[in-house]
This record gives sequence, C-alpha cells and structure tokens, in this order.
Amino acid sequence: MKCLIGLDDTDSSRGGCTTHLAYRIAVDLRSVMTVLPYPKLVRLNPNVPFKTRGNAAVCLTVETDEPRAAFRAVSEKVAGLADEANGANSGLVLLQGGRPDPRLTRLYRDALTGVVNVHRARRLLASLGAMTMTLGNGMGLVGAASSLGFDGRDDHTFELVSYRRKDAWGAARSIDPRSVEKMDKDTFPHTFNSFDYQKRRVLVAPHGPDPVFAGVRGDSARAVVEAFGSLEFDEKLEGWMVYMTNQHTDAHLQGRLDWKSYSSGWAQGRVAGVATGRGGHVYLSLASSDGPHSCAFYEPTGDLRRAAMRLMPGDRVRVFGGVRRPSEGHSKVLNAEALRVLSAPGRSRGIVRGTYVSSTRAHRHLTRPLARYGREAPKSAAVIRQWISVAG
Repeated sequence: MKCLIGLDDTDSSRGGCTTHLAYRIAVDLRSVMTVLPYPKLVRLNPNVPFKTRGNAAVCLTVETDEPRAAFRAVSEKVAGLADEANGANSGLVLLQGGRPDPRLTRLYRDALTGVVNVHRARRLLASLGAMTMTLGNGMGLVGAASSLGFDGRDDHTFELVSYRRKDAWGAARSIDPRSVEKMDKDTFPHTFNSFDYQKRRVLVAPHGPDPVFAGVRGDSARAVVEAFGSLEFDEKLEGWMVYMTNQHTDAHLQGRLDWKSYSSGWAQGRVAGVATGRGGHVYLSLASSDGPHSCAFYEPTGDLRRAAMRLMPGDRVRVFGGVRRPSEGHSKVLNAEALRVLSAPGRSRGIVRGTYVSSTRAHRHLTRPLARYGREAPKSAAVIRQWISVAG
C-alpha cells in the first residue's frame, strides 16, 4: 500500500535538519517500508514569523504492507532525532493512499501565501483519518500536512542534499571553490544558484552546525547527480538524497496580494514616487486600484534595488514580495523580491520592460532565478536509478 508521510519543524536555530531526518528514515526503516522516488522538499511561506531556518517540510511517498507499524517506526525516529530540546515543534503525518486529497492541495496553497492555523490542519487531518504525532507545541503539523498537497505536477526543480557524518557537525566544510565555479559553468542552466560571481562566494554549502554538507540545485535529478559528482572535497560523507522540490519556482508569488500581514504575492500599479533611505534601501510608492502602498527594495538585493532606483513616476509595474506587518516605527510595507516593469514610456535610463530579480546571494529558497524563466519543468519527471546514496 502506498502512503504519504509528512514531516516538519524537526530542526532548530541550533541545528538539526528535516531533510536529514527524512534521509535517515529512508535508510534505516527499509525493513518496514520503502521510500519511493522522489522525496519532496516543500518550501512554504518564507514570511511567516514562527518558521525555522528555511520553512521547509518534507513529504515521503512510501510503500508498506503495515501502515501502523511504519508510523510507529517513523514516530520513534522523529522523537529520537528532532531537536525538541532547542525548540523544535515537530509535526508528523501518515496518510494512507498515494494521492493527496484536494483539500490538502488547498492547504498547501494557503501555507505558501499566508498563515495557516494549526487547528485547521488538525481538523482536516482528522477528517481524512490520518495518523499524527507532534512534539512541543505541535505547530509543525501545519507544514507536515501542507507538504502532502505538493505533488509535483506544478513547476518544480530538484536538489541533491548531501549529509555529514555526525563527528563533523559544526566543523568548517572543506569544499574546493574552484570546483564549484567550474561545475557551475559546465552545467548552467541545468544547475543554478551554485556560485556567486559578484562576491566570489560558494553557494552550495551552508555555514551552520546542521548535518547538511552541500546542496546542488537543478532542473532534473540527473543534472544534480552529475554536477555533484564533479565537486572536489576532502570530507567523508554519510550519504545523499535527491529531492523534487518547489524551490526556485516563485510558487508563493503567483496570486494578487490581499495585504494581510505576512502574506506573499504581487501588487500592481503606477509608480507615484521613488526615494532612497538609510542604508541605501529604496522605497517605492505604488498607486494601485486598492489604494497607495509602500514597497521596499533593500540594499542586499543588489540588482533588484538598482532596477528600482531607475523607476520614475508614471511607470507601470508589478511588485512581488511579502508583506511586513506594521509596527510602532514602521507602516505596513511590501518587502520586494522581484519586479516586473510593464511600461516605462518615453525615457531611456537603463530600465526596459521585463522582469528583474535580486542578486543571487540574496535569493530565497523559493526565488526563481532569471535562468528559469521560460524553462518550467515538465509535468512528469523521469526516475533515475541512483537517487539516494549511502556511504560505505
């Protein structure tokens, strides 16, 4: 029998990683179930205030003759590896059947663009007869349930995530930057966001104490496996696994904003004014059908901020991003993640119709790089033989 297993919020700011826990499930629990390709790495709304580092959940499709035994085994793994001591509020879901209910798809969409109440997730899972487990305050149940709603028929990419042996956690990662740059040049645009040419910085390797060694992102499983094989590093790894993911698709920016705090999407209108503030941040006043709005283009976004600086009153634009809630010192503002210039009439100032995104170093996990515009994924993904590796 096929089942869907959702996991979320098993990490903390001090360590841990939900994808690593999913990898251990795939490797360690083969006696009770088989994880099928491809596990799904599902990023949700990056603007929610109570997220962990990347607001990522994982969905595993498994084959098992004993769903309850599989759930007990996964529950024990979550309890043993989740970083509850440092604030992980884990959620685990097992749903029998290999396809998500349409209500889970709606939950996933809402969790991409807004804030979902945990009680809504609990009620939906109960009505579906799902098995659940939580740790801490259980907020991870929202992401775990939402991850079941992403089935890969929408635009998607792939990421190979490699993992460190436990004795290396917290130590500096030793990866040859020249090999990363060469890999990027050899495989682009089939892989992307691997190397920052402006800052001459490696982007495939994180810097924290978590178990991840490196992640290679691309448009197919074959592309990321072959690219990872060309990297040069000294460390002996625990292994790696390839995920299908909604990363780099702008999945959270597809709808018009309702301007609720923490919501994601887009707003459209005419530029009423452009000003540069402290720190080099650019603030745009947008006149739209639902009123005037403020949009912020922060200095670290680089190319995106420079494009905003060239706008003038009267230009028609669509601004994509997330809404920052108002506070005592700040009004509600749209933190810009991308800009589409619809018209800039009668002027020549280095701005033309088209889409502008931030510099690579400022990309969020969901940000679609320019290289992916017009290169959306096919509806189905070919399965390669080696999508998971266990070190000997």
